Amino acid sequence: MNRWRSAFLWTGLGVVAVTGALLAAIFRSTSSTAGLGILVIPFQVALLAPPFFVFGYCLPDLVRWFKGKSAGLSISAKLRAVIAAILATCGISYIVYGVILTVAVNDVRTMNEPGLDKFLEGSMFRNNKFALGALAQNLNVSAAVLDRIARMPEPELNDRMSSVWPVMAGNGKGLSVMRLVVRNPNVSASTIEYLASTSQTDYVLGDIAGNPKTSIETLSRLETKKNYLIDWGLAQNPKTPPGVFSKLLDREKYFTQKTTLEMLLKNPSTPSEIRTKASELLKDY
Repeated sequence: MNRWRSAFLWTGLGVVAVTGALLAAIFRSTSSTAGLGILVIPFQVALLAPPFFVFGYCLPDLVRWFKGKSAGLSISAKLRAVIAAILATCGISYIVYGVILTVAVNDVRTMNEPGLDKFLEGSMFRNNKFALGALAQNLNVSAAVLDRIARMPEPELNDRMSSVWPVMAGNGKGLSVMRLVVRNPNVSASTIEYLASTSQTDYVLGDIAGNPKTSIETLSRLETKKNYLIDWGLAQNPKTPPGVFSKLLDREKYFTQKTTLEMLLKNPSTPSEIRTKASELLKDY
């Protein structure tokens, strides 16, 4: 095949494959902002198209090499063959790794407790955030294992997750591993308190603020941060003390404060006087 025709053919195939994978990932997401990802697809495709072009351009030389015609290849042709081989190896490795990861993650999601312990001890994915996220969603996981995950130092475990591979089932919003730990009903109060004292991530602290296992002292301390994500957690927590509820009413008027007031009204533990004042404040929005 003509090398230019091959280059444009593989570029077209690559664009279709990458676009399809990115769209599939977006449609699997349940995040309210997932649709915005469509806007950046052209830029992502533009970054990934050149390797497909180079591979297609160099592929005819690799084919000739495999057909036993390497002796007649020039040095530049041999170099192109090597480049094509490297790109092919990288692409195949990425696909194989993704498939194995997908299988492992979906297995973790339904494992029993002994299986989860074995996974953490010997699996090649025991430190992978997607596998740990699946583990943190498993209702068979023990409080001790959740505490072990909570104490892992990797910063990426606090970051929102996304992937072109189908490894996010049950976590359509892409919540971080630490948020999934906090939300697991088996998490212990001591793990909650540890994360409350060590985490610097507002989303994690917001989930801690909304967890009924969080101590009164920690809820009161979190209120002083005056962060809307934490306020939302406090406004929904049935364990939040009345004094903290009262302070949530005094935040600056903003659209996030409107949500806080609405959450206060939905919380059955909100005192009647706070509920009345929240209703009055909502009239200004």
